[in-house]
Amino acid sequence: MTTVTNNVIAKIAAVATGLAMVASFAVVAPAHAASLTSAQVQSILSLLSSFGADSATISNVQSALTGTSVNTGSTGGTTTTTSSCNFTASLTIGAKGADVTCLQNALIAAGYTIPAGATGYFGSQTQSAVAAWQSANSVSPAVGYFGPISRAHWNLGVTSSTNGNTSGNTNGNTGGNTAMTGNGLKVALSATSPSGTVIVQKQGIADLGEFTFSNPTSASINVTSLTFNRTGVSNDTTLTNVYLYNGVNRITDSAGVSNSSFSFSNASGIFTVSAGGTYTVAVRSDIADSTSGQQVGISLTAVGSTGTLDSSVSFPISGGLQTVSAADLASVVFDGTTLPSANGSLSPTADYTVWQNTVSVSTNPVKLSMIKLTNLGSIDASDVQNLRFYVDGTQVGTAVSQLSADRTVTFDLSSNPVLLSTSSHIIKVMANVVGGSSRTLELSLQRSSDAMFVDSQLNQPVTLNTSNTTTSFSAASSGVQTIASVGANGVSVTKAAASPINDIAVGTTGVKLASFNFLASGEAVKINDLYVFASTTSDGSTNAAYNLSNGKVVV
Repeated sequence: MTTVTNNVIAKIAAVATGLAMVASFAVVAPAHAASLTSAQVQSILSLLSSFGADSATISNVQSALTGTSVNTGSTGGTTTTTSSCNFTASLTIGAKGADVTCLQNALIAAGYTIPAGATGYFGSQTQSAVAAWQSANSVSPAVGYFGPISRAHWNLGVTSSTNGNTSGNTNGNTGGNTAMTGNGLKVALSATSPSGTVIVQKQGIADLGEFTFSNPTSASINVTSLTFNRTGVSNDTTLTNVYLYNGVNRITDSAGVSNSSFSFSNASGIFTVSAGGTYTVAVRSDIADSTSGQQVGISLTAVGSTGTLDSSVSFPISGGLQTVSAADLASVVFDGTTLPSANGSLSPTADYTVWQNTVSVSTNPVKLSMIKLTNLGSIDASDVQNLRFYVDGTQVGTAVSQLSADRTVTFDLSSNPVLLSTSSHIIKVMANVVGGSSRTLELSLQRSSDAMFVDSQLNQPVTLNTSNTTTSFSAASSGVQTIASVGANGVSVTKAAASPINDIAVGTTGVKLASFNFLASGEAVKINDLYVFASTTSDGSTNAAYNLSNGKVVV
């Protein structure tokens, strides 16, 4: 027993001595400290954290150990710090973004404790730090709401009562117009990365963490591999399918979790960060059933790329933890039959329905933010043009000029999601098929992760089902459309969807009688003559055709 006690005392004494040495080292020798490995730096920081060191001290030590500028202001009393943050909106619980990150960095630099660090999410820790800053600077009410009064006081100069904690100017709080600097690819937790949110068991593609890659060099860099660890009180099986997304676009197939680790790799590049540009990826996963009460998060542990990593990058880069709940999610069920049916001789035509399904929504309304279809046929991408997405007969989003090079079409509705009530809805894609002699066209919604239906009440994506499987999703694919043999050139004519169908009052002038679509295939076609026939009926007293006059054709 005496031996254990002596060891504990020795450890505490060693740590105390180490803290003193590190504090001294942080001020006088950052250049020498920069030679430490990332693992050594992380070990030192973890040790400091385990003994209750505040975030400002940890931040200063990390700066010193990585060879960056150290925060060396005065101690004790009231200290004035400067910040380049430019706040134009109020910040409170739940706020996210660059403004929150800037505020957190400045508060930490001023000596206020935010244990999680500058995550870009305004949670209870940030609220407490803001309340302490308000109290120290006579901003009333000091409740942690960073509103107009706080912003006005902040812009006059940030003052803080640090009670002995080191404070002063720091690097890292840069305005939006600061030029990107560095010697290689930078990686950081994104300001929009979730932290402390609630996700739902059985939900689809939950956002677990977001990471921003910045390239200050003059050449593009391909990111070829990424390795992550699952964190939190959870199981590997909690994450059933893990994907990488850029915005609403899925950029990888699913990965599985084994021994808390999962990875993605592509020798030609998972994604490319352009010279002087940034690229943000989100790690999303389907959440297994019966996982309520677990906490799950992710950390980025390794990056492979065609360029070197910046010296500032230190692993792991950890995101926040999300709690799994047992709430009742909305249900979205696709019909087992997808139209159109197989067609062995489809002539090139305009406004053709190339994909259609009926979805049934129950429990809660949902917001449709994205849908991606893949062509399983052999037709060239350029032969399917002017693709448009319709919900219950109304076009939503913007038209897509043609299939993309990877034979897919994505309708991004995230800026204005379509609200689908708890009922059945017909969703379809119409397009112009302009060529593709003897080729095939077959559009398919390949997997649940290729569409994002978000529960409007719980604000989380749902996992899709198919009516003929009840508990899982199977690909929703149209019948195979085989394009008829097309000669050197030709023209197909179809009645336009917007062609008038209403009765016409007697005596009306300038009336549109019909609209038609002309679609040329093969080479360009010149039309020399156009004959229009009027199909009429008469009560017998007069020739109805004589009642139509001054006809014209408008192109």
